[in-house]
Amino acid sequence: MRAKHFLCQPRNAMLAMLGSLLMTTVPAQAQDQPAPFRWGAASAAYQVEGAINADNRGRSIWDEYLDDKSLAGPGMSGATAINFYDRTQYLKDIALMKKLGLTSYRFSISWPRIIPDGVGPVNPAAVAHYRQFITDLKAAGIKPMLTLYHWDMPLSLARAGGWDNRASVDWFRHYAEVVFDNFHDQVDLYVLVNEPLVEHAMKLLAEQRMAGKPGQFAIVPASPDLPGALRTFNHLLLASAAAKQSFDARGYKGQLGLALPLFPTLTAPGASAADRDSATLADGIMNRWFLDAMYKGRYPADVLSAAQAVGGDMDIRADDAATIGKARFDYLGINYYAPLFIRRPSQASGAGYAAESFLPEGTYAAYNGPVRPDQFRALLNRIRTDYGNPPVYITENGAGFPDDDKKVKGGVPDVQRCKYLVEHIDAMHAAMKDGADVRGYHVWSSHDNLEWLFGYGSRFGIIHVDFNTQARTPKLSALVYSDIIKGKPVTTADCHAQ
Repeated sequence: MRAKHFLCQPRNAMLAMLGSLLMTTVPAQAQDQPAPFRWGAASAAYQVEGAINADNRGRSIWDEYLDDKSLAGPGMSGATAINFYDRTQYLKDIALMKKLGLTSYRFSISWPRIIPDGVGPVNPAAVAHYRQFITDLKAAGIKPMLTLYHWDMPLSLARAGGWDNRASVDWFRHYAEVVFDNFHDQVDLYVLVNEPLVEHAMKLLAEQRMAGKPGQFAIVPASPDLPGALRTFNHLLLASAAAKQSFDARGYKGQLGLALPLFPTLTAPGASAADRDSATLADGIMNRWFLDAMYKGRYPADVLSAAQAVGGDMDIRADDAATIGKARFDYLGINYYAPLFIRRPSQASGAGYAAESFLPEGTYAAYNGPVRPDQFRALLNRIRTDYGNPPVYITENGAGFPDDDKKVKGGVPDVQRCKYLVEHIDAMHAAMKDGADVRGYHVWSSHDNLEWLFGYGSRFGIIHVDFNTQARTPKLSALVYSDIIKGKPVTTADCHAQ
């Protein structure tokens, strides 16, 4: 009856009624209204899951590094971590995150769990586990942000060269297609790869330790390593572009991006011209190399020239950067911790590339470098002005400080981390007022966990974990972050021990 009455109306009246009907029935988001800002926290599979032999999981390079080679020290292993693979445990953690008010959780799935040998049959037990985890997250009102690759390269592929081998593009495409096919109905926000720059630095440190040397963790590649670093970065970017192309070809709905560790480069007062030149090249390697390829379809000429002068095979073909640019990633994930002060090493000879990071005397710093929220705002504005203001998710931001995570009277007054978060969230909001298109923020990390080759000694979580008992305690930073999420006015004055 209603349909018949509708069709009998004069054409103008019918159109008016149709317009009114659409306005009242189409959801706000379908009318291009911005989605709610996502407030979350982040983790990575190997750092939290444990259960390294459960459900037919294959071995990763990190099992070799820590369990076989003890590269993080005796007894430092991901075998238990924070027991996050166990559903009884993670349900308690989800309930805690819900209580804190988180609306988003960035987590990674383990490549060697999904495909134990990296390229062969899919492991249904792993797929079922992660589908249940996502279901449990969403039941708590927390949206999933799924990272495909957070450093846990299957051991068989690592031994075949890992990202140094151009075949890795096809390996990752296959893995990504398995993930998309099995989770596209549950997930609409994906991180393809996490921190290529830092993973490469960690790999070099591991190799140094395996060679019997103490090793040095250097974010800025040394001159002899530059061509090899650029080779792996190129393969990672091509792999991400191939995954994006496959996702789009399948017609799935969602947003795909990369989580890049971006480091503003600074020089100290009185820096020489050579120091400033080194800082410019370091910026090109750490930041522009990735951003220029993704948003301009080319690699920075100064970096290419510097690497060619060093010599060595970069395995960069004429159309690689253009292929990466054509992928048109849906957003940029930014992992920001600190800027880096750069200088030319005093022992460097000749006129070629040479750069090192350092900490000027008297600089207030966390484990990851100088505490500079002003540089966070500057970075977001640089993305806005130099790269077309793409949608941005802060995929990691956080800090750890010596002696900041001690339990006192049942609580953890991590005052320095609390202040860090308040100041950096304020800086993010200032950049958003400037016009930066930031759509979400994720603290690194949700929990204290295994910090790779540095073991369990340095803590970054807003939730304290007793690694002996697996007991959880929300820290002061978690409680203040919860207030920020709830829209309460917060300043650093709220970061004080109770």
